[in-house]
Amino acid sequence: MASSAAGAEEVIATSGAGLGGSDDHPERRRAARPGPDVEVDQLPVLPGVVVRLMSLSPLSERFFEEVLSISSDDPGLALRVIRSANSPVSAPLSPVDTLEGAIARLGANHVTDLVTTVAVARVFIPRTPGETDLWLHAVEVATACRAMVEHQRLDGVTAGHAYIAGLLHDIGRLVLFDQSPQFIRAVDDLAWRTPGELIEAERQVCGIDHAELGGRVCAHWDVPERIEAVVHDHHRPLAETPEDARPLLGVVKLADWLSIWHRGHAETDDMTEALSQVLPDITATSAPRRLSDVASELARLRPEMAAARTRAVHDLGLMAS
Repeated sequence: MASSAAGAEEVIATSGAGLGGSDDHPERRRAARPGPDVEVDQLPVLPGVVVRLMSLSPLSERFFEEVLSISSDDPGLALRVIRSANSPVSAPLSPVDTLEGAIARLGANHVTDLVTTVAVARVFIPRTPGETDLWLHAVEVATACRAMVEHQRLDGVTAGHAYIAGLLHDIGRLVLFDQSPQFIRAVDDLAWRTPGELIEAERQVCGIDHAELGGRVCAHWDVPERIEAVVHDHHRPLAETPEDARPLLGVVKLADWLSIWHRGHAETDDMTEALSQVLPDITATSAPRRLSDVASELARLRPEMAAARTRAVHDLGLMAS
């Protein structure tokens, strides 16, 4: 099966015809239809806790108290936070048994990310290895997005919104996994090799690609327009996207690439050469930076992404792939 992560650059198993193969594939013959049997309007609403968290400002003097209040409104989420604070991943010296103590240990920003991820995962519960892999990819991308924005300070882009944009960037593919798994299998039978080929394969089989579908989901959920634009455009060339969306979009595209590259390479591998081939097409910064500096910054994010992946396996109750 092809990798479920939309940014995959390598081939991961193939079966059936390639993109230029036979038109006899049973799902391919249905490509003329307007799309898979996905009713976006029938999807559950975005959990209210996520909407409330998106409205918070980490700069507020009441940020800790607001995160505590929102988290405490849902006993299930509160329990997840306490469990995470007591997990071996958090290296606790002593157990905590209150939500306030858990937030103090983990940090309000981490708890915000955790609650957001768990809440969205309740909408699309991962049931297969492919869905699990896609969720872990989303967490890696979200983590890298937050870190980049915290270090880079892009105008008009908050670290919290960067995390949510990274978490939701492949939400359209999760919808396909959840509602139309037969289309996912048919798409992967076409042996796509690059993000561009994935988009083309999805359009051939489904009549829509996961980026466009994800944009529709975000519109249905009333997420901020800037995040919706990133989800919709994360496979488009940056030069073809609205200028005001490019800073956040560039961050998501770069984090997406890093997550895929990271999975296929050892911690000691130098990404500079591979990065040089994609950097002009996926980044937007206020000032040009040296390639070696960008590579060094991304290399420093790799342990953080790996730790986020490990935490997600525990926090979401997933089986690591």
